[in-house]
Amino acid sequence: MRKDDVTAELPGVPRRRGRPPTGKALSGAARQAAYRERQKQTGLEEVTAFLSADVAEALRAYVARQNADRTGEPITLGDAVERILRDRLMRKR
Repeated sequence: MRKDDVTAELPGVPRRRGRPPTGKALSGAARQAAYRERQKQTGLEEVTAFLSADVAEALRAYVARQNADRTGEPITLGDAVERILRDRLMRKR
């Protein structure tokens, strides 16, 4: 470990542990807003919906089955909802 010869220690004040603050930290709300904006830039749209408990449980079971059968990156609930809706709504008739 290198010795810090530049920073002066204040007498009677112990040095704080951990990474020093930069003053550039974002609030949780700001981080979430930035995430939503990035998602919009990639062409995704946020949709909020409430599901009945039995449908939500069936969706979670579907995701668990899909992830158990996969060797790659696991699918999320959002991926599963998009896959199911795309299959039902956008198939050729």
